[in-house]
Amino acid sequence: MAGPRIFTVEEIDALIPELESKFIELDGLRNRLRTLKIRVDALEMIWGEQVNRDDCSDNKEYLHHIEDMKSAEDEFQKTSASFQEFGATVKGLNPGLLDFYGVRDGFLVYLCWRRGESNCEYWHHIDTGFAGRQRL
Repeated sequence: MAGPRIFTVEEIDALIPELESKFIELDGLRNRLRTLKIRVDALEMIWGEQVNRDDCSDNKEYLHHIEDMKSAEDEFQKTSASFQEFGATVKGLNPGLLDFYGVRDGFLVYLCWRRGESNCEYWHHIDTGFAGRQRL
């Protein structure tokens, strides 16, 4: 059975444009969810439980927004999970923080990249988190 993929800094650096693109996609989904939530909340405030009734004039709009929210949530989860397909361990989505297995001085470590950084320039021991980050 193969273990986790081990990355070099150069391999991570090559992934950064794709990783940034995924985070931009998540930003769009997050904004879409925020807008839909505002719309759903407004309709619920206006109508209360009546919004769920077929004879409510805003019922179809309400149900449409609920369906859109579920779809956006599913898409958000799918996009979030796609970081693992790159071999990353997700440590945070907002702000984006990803760890990749690497080797330093003969030890398995995390090579750490945070959204907005142009290169992977940090690492930390497997048993420490962001606070243990050290410059390569």
